Amino acid sequence: MLLEALNNLPKEFETERIYARSMTDNDAPQLLEIWSDDNVTHHMNIETFHAVSEVSEMISAIELEATACRYVIIDKSTNEMIGSFGINELYLNSMTAEIGYELKESHWRKGIMTEILSSFIAVIQTTTTISALTAKVSPENIASSQLLMKLDFHFDKVVSEFNMQKKMLETVDQYWRKLA
Repeated sequence: MLLEALNNLPKEFETERIYARSMTDNDAPQLLEIWSDDNVTHHMNIETFHAVSEVSEMISAIELEATACRYVIIDKSTNEMIGSFGINELYLNSMTAEIGYELKESHWRKGIMTEILSSFIAVIQTTTTISALTAKVSPENIASSQLLMKLDFHFDKVVSEFNMQKKMLETVDQYWRKLA
Protein backbone atom coordinates (compact mmCIF):
# COMPACT_ATOMS: atom_id res chain seq x y z
CA MET A 1 0.00 0.00 0.00
CA LEU A 2 1.80 3.09 -1.24
CA LEU A 3 1.19 6.57 0.04
CA GLU A 4 -0.17 9.06 -2.45
CA ALA A 5 3.30 10.65 -2.58
CA LEU A 6 4.68 7.38 -3.99
CA ASN A 7 1.65 6.42 -6.11
CA ASN A 8 3.03 8.01 -9.25
CA LEU A 9 6.21 5.97 -9.26
CA PRO A 10 6.08 3.56 -12.19
CA LYS A 11 5.68 -0.17 -11.53
CA GLU A 12 8.54 -0.78 -13.95
CA PHE A 13 11.18 1.03 -15.94
CA GLU A 14 14.41 0.18 -17.71
CA THR A 15 17.87 1.41 -18.52
CA GLU A 16 20.28 0.27 -21.20
CA ARG A 17 21.25 -2.91 -19.32
CA ILE A 18 18.61 -3.24 -16.60
CA TYR A 19 14.90 -3.92 -16.32
CA ALA A 20 13.45 -2.85 -12.95
CA ARG A 21 10.00 -3.76 -11.69
CA SER A 22 8.10 -3.68 -8.42
CA MET A 23 9.04 -6.53 -6.10
CA THR A 24 6.43 -9.26 -5.54
CA ASP A 25 6.26 -12.40 -3.44
CA ASN A 26 7.01 -14.42 -6.59
CA ASP A 27 10.53 -12.97 -6.41
CA ALA A 28 11.29 -14.65 -3.07
CA PRO A 29 13.26 -17.66 -4.43
CA GLN A 30 15.54 -15.49 -6.57
CA LEU A 31 15.98 -12.90 -3.84
CA LEU A 32 16.97 -15.67 -1.43
CA GLU A 33 20.02 -16.27 -3.63
CA ILE A 34 21.05 -12.66 -3.04
CA TRP A 35 19.92 -12.15 0.57
CA SER A 36 21.51 -15.43 1.71
CA ASP A 37 24.99 -14.27 0.67
CA ASP A 38 26.88 -13.04 3.73
CA ASN A 39 29.06 -10.81 1.55
CA VAL A 40 25.94 -8.96 0.35
CA THR A 41 24.03 -8.80 3.63
CA HIS A 42 27.15 -7.75 5.55
CA HIS A 43 26.53 -4.21 4.28
CA MET A 44 22.75 -4.32 4.62
CA ASN A 45 20.70 -3.75 7.72
CA ILE A 46 19.06 -7.18 7.55
CA GLU A 47 19.86 -10.61 8.83
CA THR A 48 21.18 -13.10 6.28
CA PHE A 49 18.21 -15.15 5.10
CA HIS A 50 18.16 -18.95 5.02
CA ALA A 51 14.68 -19.79 3.69
CA VAL A 52 12.24 -18.57 1.05
CA SER A 53 9.66 -18.06 3.81
CA GLU A 54 11.94 -15.46 5.48
CA VAL A 55 12.24 -13.56 2.20
CA SER A 56 8.47 -13.75 1.70
CA GLU A 57 7.97 -12.22 5.15
CA MET A 58 10.32 -9.36 4.25
CA ILE A 59 8.53 -8.73 0.95
CA SER A 60 5.17 -8.70 2.76
CA ALA A 61 6.52 -6.24 5.32
CA ILE A 62 7.73 -3.94 2.52
CA GLU A 63 4.39 -4.19 0.70
CA LEU A 64 2.51 -3.27 3.89
CA GLU A 65 4.75 -0.27 4.63
CA ALA A 66 3.00 2.78 3.19
CA THR A 67 6.23 4.80 3.17
CA ALA A 68 8.32 2.26 1.25
CA CYS A 69 8.62 0.67 -2.18
CA ARG A 70 11.11 -1.79 -3.61
CA TYR A 71 12.11 -2.86 -7.11
CA VAL A 72 13.98 -5.92 -8.32
CA ILE A 73 16.88 -5.54 -10.75
CA ILE A 74 16.90 -7.84 -13.77
CA ASP A 75 19.93 -8.04 -16.08
CA LYS A 76 18.39 -7.69 -19.56
CA SER A 77 21.18 -9.71 -21.23
CA THR A 78 20.64 -12.81 -19.06
CA ASN A 79 17.13 -12.23 -17.59
CA GLU A 80 18.75 -12.92 -14.19
CA MET A 81 17.62 -11.16 -11.02
CA ILE A 82 20.75 -9.50 -9.63
CA GLY A 83 19.54 -7.24 -6.83
CA SER A 84 16.99 -4.78 -5.56
CA PHE A 85 16.63 -1.13 -4.65
CA GLY A 86 14.00 1.33 -3.58
CA ILE A 87 12.71 3.71 -1.00
CA ASN A 88 13.18 2.34 2.50
CA GLU A 89 11.16 5.09 4.10
CA LEU A 90 9.53 8.37 3.16
CA TYR A 91 9.58 11.05 5.86
CA LEU A 92 6.41 13.03 5.18
CA ASN A 93 7.31 16.01 7.40
CA SER A 94 10.30 16.83 5.17
CA MET A 95 9.39 14.87 2.01
CA THR A 96 12.78 13.19 2.26
CA ALA A 97 13.17 9.57 1.18
CA GLU A 98 15.80 7.13 2.35
CA ILE A 99 16.97 4.82 -0.43
CA GLY A 100 18.60 1.41 -0.17
CA TYR A 101 20.08 -1.02 -2.66
CA GLU A 102 22.12 -4.19 -3.11
CA LEU A 103 23.55 -6.35 -5.88
CA LYS A 104 24.80 -9.89 -6.24
CA GLU A 105 28.53 -9.88 -5.59
CA SER A 106 29.25 -11.08 -9.15
CA HIS A 107 27.83 -7.77 -10.42
CA TRP A 108 29.72 -5.40 -8.12
CA ARG A 109 31.84 -2.60 -9.62
CA LYS A 110 30.38 -2.85 -13.13
CA GLY A 111 28.47 0.45 -13.03
CA ILE A 112 25.10 -1.27 -12.76
CA MET A 113 24.00 0.48 -9.58
CA THR A 114 25.15 3.85 -10.92
CA GLU A 115 23.05 3.23 -14.03
CA ILE A 116 19.90 2.12 -12.21
CA LEU A 117 20.03 4.67 -9.38
CA SER A 118 20.67 7.54 -11.83
CA SER A 119 17.52 6.50 -13.66
CA PHE A 120 15.57 5.97 -10.43
CA ILE A 121 16.52 9.43 -9.15
CA ALA A 122 15.29 10.94 -12.45
CA VAL A 123 12.03 9.00 -12.08
CA ILE A 124 11.60 10.25 -8.51
CA GLN A 125 12.23 13.83 -9.61
CA THR A 126 9.67 13.68 -12.42
CA THR A 127 6.89 11.70 -10.71
CA THR A 128 6.92 12.66 -7.02
CA THR A 129 7.14 15.66 -4.71
CA ILE A 130 10.10 14.20 -2.82
CA SER A 131 12.56 17.03 -2.17
CA ALA A 132 15.66 15.17 -0.97
CA LEU A 133 17.15 11.69 -0.72
CA THR A 134 19.26 10.10 1.99
CA ALA A 135 21.17 6.82 2.17
CA LYS A 136 22.84 5.15 5.14
CA VAL A 137 26.16 3.41 4.57
CA SER A 138 28.45 1.44 6.80
CA PRO A 139 31.73 3.42 7.07
CA GLU A 140 33.66 0.39 5.80
CA ASN A 141 31.54 0.16 2.64
CA ILE A 142 33.77 2.43 0.59
CA ALA A 143 32.29 1.34 -2.77
CA SER A 144 28.81 2.40 -1.68
CA SER A 145 30.07 5.75 -0.38
CA GLN A 146 31.85 6.33 -3.71
CA LEU A 147 28.68 5.41 -5.59
CA LEU A 148 26.63 7.94 -3.65
CA MET A 149 29.19 10.71 -4.19
CA LYS A 150 29.20 9.91 -7.93
CA LEU A 151 25.40 10.41 -7.80
CA ASP A 152 25.82 13.89 -6.22
CA PHE A 153 25.11 12.81 -2.64
CA HIS A 154 27.17 14.48 0.06
CA PHE A 155 28.18 13.21 3.47
CA ASP A 156 25.60 14.58 5.89
CA LYS A 157 26.28 13.13 9.34
CA VAL A 158 26.96 10.05 11.41
CA VAL A 159 23.79 8.46 12.78
CA SER A 160 23.04 5.54 15.09
CA GLU A 161 21.04 2.66 13.73
CA PHE A 162 20.08 -0.72 15.14
CA ASN A 163 21.92 -3.38 13.14
CA MET A 164 19.57 -6.33 12.65
CA GLN A 165 22.43 -8.72 11.92
CA LYS A 166 24.62 -7.78 14.88
CA LYS A 167 21.65 -7.08 17.19
CA MET A 168 23.17 -3.84 18.44
CA LEU A 169 23.32 -0.12 17.80
CA GLU A 170 26.04 0.96 15.42
CA THR A 171 27.03 4.18 13.75
CA VAL A 172 26.62 4.61 10.02
CA ASP A 173 27.33 7.44 7.62
CA GLN A 174 24.31 9.23 6.22
CA TYR A 175 24.52 10.80 2.79
CA TRP A 176 22.10 13.41 1.47
CA ARG A 177 21.10 14.81 -1.92
CA LYS A 178 18.70 17.65 -2.62
CA LEU A 179 16.46 17.11 -5.62
CA ALA A 180 15.70 19.88 -8.11
